[in-house]
Amino acid sequence: MTISADARSPGDASHEKGLPLSVRLRRALCGVAMAAAAVTTLLGATLSTPASAAPVTALLDPAAVKELLDGRAALGLPTEVADYGLDPQSGRLVVELTGDRTAAVDELLSGVDPGVLDVRTGMPAPRHHATLKGGDTIVSGSLRCTLGFPATGGGRTWLLTAGHCTRGSGTWSVESTGQALAPVGSGARTAPTGTDVGAVPVTGAGWQARGLAGTTAVRGSTPAAVGTPVCLYGSTSGRVCGTVTALDRTVNFDGVVQYGMTATSICSAEGDSGGPYITSSGQAQGIHSGGGTGRGCTSYFTPISTALKAFGLRLLTG
Repeated sequence: MTISADARSPGDASHEKGLPLSVRLRRALCGVAMAAAAVTTLLGATLSTPASAAPVTALLDPAAVKELLDGRAALGLPTEVADYGLDPQSGRLVVELTGDRTAAVDELLSGVDPGVLDVRTGMPAPRHHATLKGGDTIVSGSLRCTLGFPATGGGRTWLLTAGHCTRGSGTWSVESTGQALAPVGSGARTAPTGTDVGAVPVTGAGWQARGLAGTTAVRGSTPAAVGTPVCLYGSTSGRVCGTVTALDRTVNFDGVVQYGMTATSICSAEGDSGGPYITSSGQAQGIHSGGGTGRGCTSYFTPISTALKAFGLRLLTG
């Protein structure tokens, strides 16, 4: 900064003493103004640093970067982010994206030195894999039934159950531990009158159906002959077993006639409707419809071949 010719050094104090007080005050104030202007100019130059310049405080420590991102993640992550974490071999922070790097990702990584990052694209999107299997409790409104067998068709997964459960139903949920309900699907289909089967499409995210009936893996669907042991998995009865007692029965359920049913010696209960029948060798037999009690127990199911044919589905095996 250059001092003007009118400014005086401390050695010129004797000259100032001869001047009137008003003149000396004006010169003092002028000096203060000049100093303030110089400081303002310097501050302006400092604060006007282009935003595009590399941040002086860019994070270089991968562990510190992860801590920073974890804090930002608490407010939500961009949908493109699959995961991120430290790679102990490279010493860099790996950020995996399901698609291309977007402006939202750039904002998440702002202030981080690019040298500590390893950004990878085209990674699969993570999904929760809650399991659906035969015998699970399914609920729609006040209805409680049982999931029969998972099946596939039309590019999606379906859950077979009883038709008297799905007729006129809304959204279906699976009852998990502690009786919490998790939505699994809506838009159920019901077979025509006379065939008591329905199918619920899995439309909820994060579900993975398995070819299981209870703990028994589904291996096929060979029909069992009369006298063959079979087990039913019901949401009320749990696992109950008996034998096949008759085939191709026409059954009257309180005035509703069902055709082509198989009868067993198993005792069942309300809420078991839709449950799966399976042999010990993993052969799926059918979908539970109902039963009766009196001189022993009788329960009835729609054969699995009839249930699958009603919707053009294929049985999911384990």
